[in-house]
Amino acid sequence: MTKTKTINKPIGTVVGILLCLAAMVAEAGNLYRYRNSEGNLVIDHQVPPEYIAKGYEVITSTGRVEQVVPPQSEGGSEDGESVPAETVAEQLEEDQMLLRSYSTLAELNAAGDRRLEQLEREIEIIESNVSKNQKQLKTFRERAALNQFNGEKVPDTLLKAMEDVLVAQRDAEQMLTLRRTGYHDMELRYQRYGKRFVELTAKRPNE
Repeated sequence: MTKTKTINKPIGTVVGILLCLAAMVAEAGNLYRYRNSEGNLVIDHQVPPEYIAKGYEVITSTGRVEQVVPPQSEGGSEDGESVPAETVAEQLEEDQMLLRSYSTLAELNAAGDRRLEQLEREIEIIESNVSKNQKQLKTFRERAALNQFNGEKVPDTLLKAMEDVLVAQRDAEQMLTLRRTGYHDMELRYQRYGKRFVELTAKRPNE
């Protein structure tokens, strides 16, 4: 009797571990189903770059199809040139990010609006700093001009203050240019995201 218990205990432990692993796999999230070079269906956690252009499906661990990404047109891009594997892989990564991050187009647009609003606030702050610097610099120059008009030497402290404002103004203007460019790029990015999200979700079955 004692020997039987000793034998069954490790077996029970192994079974428990296997059940835990099975549960982990079931909760691992979405999988990808595609056809390999032999035409066989393969299910994996990622799609190899060489098979992405042939299309694939996003499925749950229970086999339910969440998303269908159609094959790319023959020749790759619209002008007939082939698309590099790196570009295709980047598009897949972006597609996966969109599908993981957003449930609806409205949710995606709201996220884009928040990012743009944040950049708008940063731009407004920098513009305010630029305006303050301009006013300060005007005041300093008027003081220096008055010193010169009276035949007096412009104080070194005033010259140093003018130099500091000029440096701050230059940095602020450079930052303002970067933020405005970033705003434009972010706006275009979320427009692209929205268009791609519509394309992806339009392929979902039963919707």
